[in-house]
Amino acid sequence: MKTTTTGTEDLGSVRENVSRVIDETSSLNAELAKELISAYDRESKLLGGINKREKEIERLKNEVAKRDAKLASVNERLERLLGSKAMQVQRAYWRLRRPQRGTSQQRGGQR
Repeated sequence: MKTTTTGTEDLGSVRENVSRVIDETSSLNAELAKELISAYDRESKLLGGINKREKEIERLKNEVAKRDAKLASVNERLERLLGSKAMQVQRAYWRLRRPQRGTSQQRGGQR
């Protein structure tokens, strides 16, 4: 195989082009890697914030569920109390203690 001067020059030019393309690709790859790492860090921080919020939401949901159960228990106890004999007697007592509107006005008018 014979190499001529033009073949050697072509080979040198191909080597330069390949070297240039490799250098450009390498620098683009490095820039892309930096961008990806920065995006990963940013997304990682956002995901951490989302996870914290989800945990807080779950805690608040549990707290609300506990309070709802407690409220239901208190309401049930109140209903039982309002329907008890003691409460009926107390209501009757206070009805008797309430002054009659007509009689109090009549007494005031007769003086």
